Amino acid sequence: MGSELVLKHIHKTFADGSLVLNDINLELPKGTKLSILGPSGSGKTTLLRLIAGLAAPGSGTFSFAGELMNDVPPYKRNFGMMFQDFALFPHLNVEDNIAFGLKMKGMDRARSDARVGEMLAMMGLSEFRKRHIDELSGGERQRVALARTLAPQPRLLMLDEPLSALDRSLRKHLLIELTQIISPLNITTIFVTHDHEEAFAAGDLVLIMNQGEIEQKGLPEELIRFPKNDWVRDFLK
Repeated sequence: MGSELVLKHIHKTFADGSLVLNDINLELPKGTKLSILGPSGSGKTTLLRLIAGLAAPGSGTFSFAGELMNDVPPYKRNFGMMFQDFALFPHLNVEDNIAFGLKMKGMDRARSDARVGEMLAMMGLSEFRKRHIDELSGGERQRVALARTLAPQPRLLMLDEPLSALDRSLRKHLLIELTQIISPLNITTIFVTHDHEEAFAAGDLVLIMNQGEIEQKGLPEELIRFPKNDWVRDFLK
C-alpha cells in the first residue's frame, strides 16, 4: 500500500533561531491511526500545525495523496483539526456549531441539515441539538467538537491533546469513546499527546519525539519491549 501522507526532511526554526523540528521524515498509509507522543517542548504540536498549514516548514516537503502541500493554504487542504480546548462557539447551539464548517464550504441548507443530523446521530447527540455549549458536560463538548471536525468529511483528522482539558477521571472513558467513533471511519488520524496510556490506546502506530526529532516510531508493544535508547526507555517508564 502506498503512503498517503509523506514528510521529507522537514526542518523548522523559531524567529529567535532556535530549532524546533530537525529532519523529520514520516510516511503514513491511508487509514493509519498515529499517536505523536513526547514531553512538553518536543515539537509535536508544531509538527501538527505544520501539517494543518498553520505553520510553514523552513525546509523540506509535505505531500498528501500525491499532492505537494507546502504552499496549499489551510482551508484548501480539507483537513480537520480538533483543538485542545475544543474551540467551540459559545454563542451558537450544538447544531449550529456542527454546521459551521459546512457553511464555510458553501454547502446548501438542505445538505447541511442532513449532514448535521448524521453527525448528531453518530455522536449520540440528537437530543442535544438545540442546547447551548455552556449547558454541556466536558464529554458532551468533546463529542460536539469531534462532530464539527468530521462534518465536512476531512481527508485527514488531527487531534491536539483532545483530553488534556478534562478531569483525569473522565479521560479514560472518553478516550475509549473517541477511538470507538473514529476507528470505523478509515480516515488517517494523528493524535498528539504527552500521556503514554493515551498514545498507546489511540494509535496503532506511535511516534516518540524529543527536542524536535523523532526518537523512535513503531507499534506500542515494540516501543515498550525494544526501546531504541535509554532516553526512550526512561520516558516510557
